[in-house]
Amino acid sequence: MLRQDYNPYSFFESNTSLNYGIMILNYSLDSLRNLLKKDIWNKALIRGCVDGGSNILKIYSNEINENFLPDYISGDFDSITQQTYEYYKSISTINFISTQNQNATDFTKCVDIMMEKHSTLNNLLVFCSLGGRFDHTIGIIHTLYILNNNYPNLQIYLINDHDIVFLLHANKLNRIHIQSKYNGNICSLLPIGQSAHVQTNGLRWNINKTQELNFTKLVSSSNTYESTTTPYVDVHTDNDIIWTMTYICDNK
Repeated sequence: MLRQDYNPYSFFESNTSLNYGIMILNYSLDSLRNLLKKDIWNKALIRGCVDGGSNILKIYSNEINENFLPDYISGDFDSITQQTYEYYKSISTINFISTQNQNATDFTKCVDIMMEKHSTLNNLLVFCSLGGRFDHTIGIIHTLYILNNNYPNLQIYLINDHDIVFLLHANKLNRIHIQSKYNGNICSLLPIGQSAHVQTNGLRWNINKTQELNFTKLVSSSNTYESTTTPYVDVHTDNDIIWTMTYICDNK
């Protein structure tokens, strides 16, 4: 069986060898404060802001007295403030790319641009928030599924206020590596949009494939790992499923 490995914490380790891009969505200030450092930003192959995400990046830059400069800012520019617009517009290396198509989210369009520029990109860290308005949260999760269909070789990690969220893929052995100083111990398997038969190893409450994960039957929320020394969790699923894992903030 084909195995896919996930190392979500490793992007924040100084010795990571994974290639990745970074994207900043609106309302992402807490996730930036928790995990984004200048060396993580600098090591990314490409960096983009989605419209109002540029306001957040500028606020964070000012807070820690660092200059985080994106490669481009895209959207219909209805959320970026005039002050932020003028600041980034004055920097010749930053491209402003207008995307007016209303049939796709700004998040989707920003990823489209990134993949045009770096078609071999393997990983994308999306700093965002999954709190606040419920429809906004569902819109981001929906976009995650859409982008998975559009770019099956791009693994997208949603870095939000408390946890990291990503899709585990159907008919593969999904191996999530968890040993890190960032490990927050709580994890979940959420069958959003479709049911899934799941087999797990490495959890305190493992799931048997005879059990159907479904919002009208069973979800595996607030699960945790078998022990503090468990190196990884293996998940086999017959449909794509959402995985969430909490992290410990790196505020130093």
